Amino acid sequence: RLVKEAEVPWEDEKFIYLAASRQPASARAARVLAPPKGGSGKVVLKLCRPDGSADEQLFSKRDGDVFKAARRVDWGDTLG
Repeated sequence: RLVKEAEVPWEDEKFIYLAASRQPASARAARVLAPPKGGSGKVVLKLCRPDGSADEQLFSKRDGDVFKAARRVDWGDTLG
């Protein structure tokens, strides 16, 4: 609290960590980098792709089951 000059003794903060291995990693699905932005019949997710790039992707009701899954993901979850 003193270091951050916080007003309250509690604050909800997101955190991130890095895991390293000497063994090659298997291919991973895209990971959600931020809370989803929803709208009427659409969801926009900021994703970290398996190749390390980051971008936003729009999912709409036309995407069917993928759209339903995208509505339920949260920060840090995998997609796909």
